[in-house]
Amino acid sequence: MFPMFQELAPHDPHDKCGHHYAICLDLKNQRFEVLDSMRSTADADLTTHAEFFINNLKETWNHHYENSKVQIRHFPIEYVATTKQGNTTDCGFHTLEYFAKWEGRLVPVVTAATVVELRKI
Repeated sequence: MFPMFQELAPHDPHDKCGHHYAICLDLKNQRFEVLDSMRSTADADLTTHAEFFINNLKETWNHHYENSKVQIRHFPIEYVATTKQGNTTDCGFHTLEYFAKWEGRLVPVVTAATVVELRKI
């Protein structure tokens, strides 16, 4: 899994707000999985950002592992349906839960109570 951070206003030097999400390289199912708690495949900012990273990862993999029996250049991208957060500030908590609990099948459900417990930690 790869933690992703996308600046929401990259051209404004005073606005450092951003958004966290995760990309998983699923070798078993031969695909990339994008888990985002705020956006979906319909969001061009998400797809552009994720595809840029994934294309660079594929190129780097090919450069360093060109003789490996595992090749990822043909892996498609799946935008996983996740529970959407109810505000604009909890994306980091959702991403942490994806890292802790994602097994490639069931998307971890992050509730307001989950966020409260994570804030205590």
